[in-house]
Parts: sequence; structure tokens; C-alpha cells
Amino acid sequence: MNRGWGVLAIAIAPFAEFEESLGLHWMFNLRGPIRAPAEVVIVAIDEQSADELGLPPKPRAWPRNLHAELIPYLKNAGARVISFDLTFETPSPQPAHDEAFAQAIAAAGNVLLTESIHRETVVLRGPDGRPNGSAVIERRTPPIGALAQAARGVAPFLLPKDSRVSAYWTFSGGADDTPTLPVLAFNTYASDRQIRPLASPHSSNATSYLKFYGPPRSITTLPYSRVLAAARSLDGAEAFDFRDKAVFIGYSAATQTGQDRLRDDYRTVYSGPDGLDISGVEIAATAFANLVEDQPLRRLSPAWQLVIVALWGLGVGLVCRSLRPLRAVAVVAVMALVYLAVVYSQFVGSAWWLPSIIPICIQAPLAVFSGVWLSYRDSSRERANIKRAFGYFLPGKVVDQLARNVGPVTHSNRVVFGACLSTDLEKYTTLAEQMDPARLGELMNEYYAELFVPVERSRGVVVDVVGDAMVAIWARASTDAEPRMNACEAALAIVEGLNRFNAAARGRPALATRFGLHAGDMLIGSIGASGHFEYRAVGDIVNTASRIQSLNKVLGTRLLASDTTVAGLQGLATRPLGSFLMAGKSNPVAIVELLGKAADMSAARTKLFATFADAMSAYVEGRWDAACALFAEALRMEPADGPSRFYRDRCEQLVSSP
Repeated sequence: MNRGWGVLAIAIAPFAEFEESLGLHWMFNLRGPIRAPAEVVIVAIDEQSADELGLPPKPRAWPRNLHAELIPYLKNAGARVISFDLTFETPSPQPAHDEAFAQAIAAAGNVLLTESIHRETVVLRGPDGRPNGSAVIERRTPPIGALAQAARGVAPFLLPKDSRVSAYWTFSGGADDTPTLPVLAFNTYASDRQIRPLASPHSSNATSYLKFYGPPRSITTLPYSRVLAAARSLDGAEAFDFRDKAVFIGYSAATQTGQDRLRDDYRTVYSGPDGLDISGVEIAATAFANLVEDQPLRRLSPAWQLVIVALWGLGVGLVCRSLRPLRAVAVVAVMALVYLAVVYSQFVGSAWWLPSIIPICIQAPLAVFSGVWLSYRDSSRERANIKRAFGYFLPGKVVDQLARNVGPVTHSNRVVFGACLSTDLEKYTTLAEQMDPARLGELMNEYYAELFVPVERSRGVVVDVVGDAMVAIWARASTDAEPRMNACEAALAIVEGLNRFNAAARGRPALATRFGLHAGDMLIGSIGASGHFEYRAVGDIVNTASRIQSLNKVLGTRLLASDTTVAGLQGLATRPLGSFLMAGKSNPVAIVELLGKAADMSAARTKLFATFADAMSAYVEGRWDAACALFAEALRMEPADGPSRFYRDRCEQLVSSP
């Protein structure tokens, strides 16, 4: 019997995945946002809090004495359980902060902490060395000892990152079946109330579907800085009522920019075109809220799903076979509407998720078309030909009609003057091959933080991030120097930040980055089609900035700009490198190397650049021998100077082959 159910589950698995990917999304969008339970509140570590408190965007870099201040306030304000969706795997640089944090946790008696779980799949081999199955090795990393001992409990909370999240693990599934953070929070919350705790993973499935309440921040969310201000009783601070509340503390970005700084977000049915996803702490709070309501999203067993699909298919099949085609279409349409109403009412009223896509979108149309074909099976050849043509051409006409009903997508584009910065990370492909995907993701988050922050501080906008490359723009309505200066200063700040970032690297290679700057007119706005639009910059300026960035490979430089970008800007140290004809362009572009601030140039570098300038003058005048000697002299001053080496080699070629 068990074997039969296993075969059945395997047989319908592809259909179940189809229902989950489309049907669940359909039901949530039909239902729309709903009010979340008042018993759960999120205290969000977000960009607003980081700015107001003058702290970095990464929560792990925040002083832990802030949490020590927050916990007593939440406890005294009536919080029944306090859950941190943050990891504290390593000691704080300030031991006193850990001590204060641990004391606050112990005094509250209702604080839960999160532990990390890392799972690795290992191939098992038999005596002959051939693969013989696989095993999953689970490694847990709890908080540091003082914090773990002080906490009411420690629990994991894992979610998939490679697909849309629709469910969570109620228990870890390991040997000890540890409850995950939402379940442990619920059990703690229910311990002194008339609520039955979720006691054992063996009484229900190890996973539970999430009943989302709406888009990001549908659950009551308060900025960390505002709650901390209330805890400190600052003037003008709001008073919050956490009586009988479950409080979840974690990173929850309010904007896509904040989300891009630190990735703790997950694709869900409410992930929209604006790119903002639901944070991990809000998913944990959602799971807890489902448990409090005792209404998690429930799905029928595979056997019952198959029964419903089979009965529905039999019903619409009989209707289409018994009635004339037009009447059958009308009856099936009514049946589909009634069935959809039942599915919707069960989804909204009882949180039961019944099959919808397969019965309505697949079975009903198939039944209609099958009925039409069977009704005309015995007709004449002409009617059979018409039926065949109808079957071939109807889908195309339906698509055309839908396209006409959608109407135009409105979007606003404009041409502006601005500067464009293009970056590219050297040897990214090799780095990606060598690193674990999870560690690579963490490293790229840290890398992009060094790029995004200077861009934003200089009033720029990151318009594109693809793999290891970034495009940022500084746009103004007039052709003034401000956007060009802001772009140059941002590029120099990024170079300086990456130098510090690489200097602090431990156990990983340094990340060398190339930069290209260009300025001029560009089109910015919504670019796309078919319902998918992205905010982008378009034009020759963007393309040329990318080409200038690539020129660094040839010249052995890091930061190049067009001469028009730096023309007239004061306080910058630049080195003209000549004019180059970029790939795909008909006119050469004058290129300069952006070296830094003029006031920061040392005497040695000034002498090097003066020698290089004399060499360039000789090169332009066609005095190859003199130019070659001057470039060689520059290389003696700085053997790693890429432009001097490039032009010396060029001169030697011209001397040998005039």
C-alpha cells in the first residue's frame, strides 16, 4: 500500500509543481492583501535605521549593546516573545557588548536566537569506488556560548534561495527534529496562554505552506531606530504598545536600494516588477502569524487532488460530449466560474488550497476542444477540414484579441545630459568557478556595497547590475559640470574603498575592478516590452563608457575617462593617454587616466607624469626614438606603469617597422 502511494506521488509531482508555480500565485492575487494578525510585530533593521543611528547597513556590524537596550523595553512593554532573525556566531569586537546583551536576554527570559544550518550533499561510493547514492551532511553553528545559554531557546530558520518561496520547514528534519524559529516562537508564545503548542513534527508534515498577507511589510513593521528611541525615552519618541505581542527583529529593507545593499530577501507570490521582495524576518513572522491564527495554508493530499481532477475532467468531458459545441462552451464556462468561486472561497475562508490551474486552464479547454472534435467526427470532409483549420488558427486569434484588450503600457522617457560609470570585475568567471555559491553570494554582496554607497552619496543612480558589472548614471537637465564631477568623485571613492576592502581580505583573492567614465546626452526611462519594463539608460554614452572600461585591459590601467568627462573640472589629477578608436565607433575618443585629487599627488608621481607627457609629445610628433627613450625612462621610475609600457612597445614596433 505504501509503495502504491509513493508511485502515485511521483506520478502527479509535475502537475503539483505546475499548480504551485501558477495556481498559488493566481489565488493570492485574486484574494489580494489582507490584514495580518495584530499579535505579531516586526522591528526592522533597515536603511532608515542605519542612517538615523549612523551605522553601517550590515546588521552584524551593529553594536550588540543596542540590542541590550532594546530587549528590556520590549519586555516591559508587554512583548510575550522576542525572536532575533540574526546570527551571532562570532564574538563582538567589544566583549562588554556581548556581556550586556547576554544579561538582557537572560533577564527577559523570552528571547529566542537563530542558529545557522549549512547543508552539503556528499556522494557516497561503494567498495569499487563507484557512486552509490548520496547523503546530506548538516552543520549547525549556534550563537556564541554566553548568548545561547542566556536565550530561552535557539532555533534554525532555513529558506530556499533559488526559487519562489511558498513554504517553510516547521522542523529542521535532522536527527533531533529541532523546531524552527517560527514554531519555537509559537510554542513560547503559547506556553502561558490557552493555545495548544505545536509539539511534534511527527503529528503533521515537516513543511507548511505560507499564507502570505500581502506584499512586503504587510505585517506591522517598525523601524529599529524608532523603537530604540522609545527605549531611550528620547524627546519626541513614540510610545509603542507591545502588550501580548510576538516581536521579530531582523533585516527588512523598505526599498529596492536597501535590499540591494544586503540580500536577505526571497521571491514570493508578491514579488513585483519593482524588485522588492519579502525579507526573511517577515517570512518568519508570517509563519508565526499563521500558527497563531491556526490557519496555515493547507493543501489536499495527492490522492484527493487526483480525485478532484479526475471527477472534474469526467464532468466537463460528459458535458462537452453530450451538448452541442456552443452550448457546451457556455455550460463549461459556467462550471468553471462556479468551481473557481468554490476554490476562491475555500482559499480565503478556510485557507484550503484546491487545484485550480489544471481543472480550469487545462482540463476545461481540452474538454471543450475534444468535445467539438468528437461532435464533428462523422461530418463531411469539408466540416472536418474546417474543424482542423479552426484547431490550428484559433489560438493565434485568441492571443491577438488578448493583446488588443491589454492596451498600451504607459511609460515616460526623457533625454538628459549626464555622466555614466561602467565597472567590471576582473577574473570573475574564475572566481565563480572556485568559490562555493553561498560564499560567492556573500562576497558579491560585500563587493557591491563598496560600489553602491559612493554612487548614492554622490547623488548617482545604479541603473543596471548584471553578474559582476555595474552601470551608474548622474543625470541633469542642463549640461553643467556637477554630474561629471559627482561621477568622478564617486569613481575615486569606489577605488579607495575597494583598496581598503582588498587590504582586509582574508582567505580570498583581491577583487580588481576596471572603471570607464563618459558624459553626454542619454535617454533614461522605462525600457522594455510585453509587460516587463526596467529603468535604464540608453544611448551611445552608455556604450562608450563600457568601451572605455574595456580599454583598461589594453593600457594596464584601472580608471579611465573620456576627455569630455573631465574637461573644466578643478582639483582632479588626470593624465592624457591619447585618442583611441573604440570598437563599433567611427570617431576616435580622447582618453585620460583619472589619478585622484591633484592635492594628493606626490613629487615622484608628478615627475613620472611629466616624463610621460614629454614622451607623448614626442610620440605625437613622430619622433619615435625619442619617445621610446622617454617611455623607457618612465618605466624605470615606475615599472608597473601600464600606459608607458603600452606606448614603449608601440614605439618599438614603429621604429622596427616604420
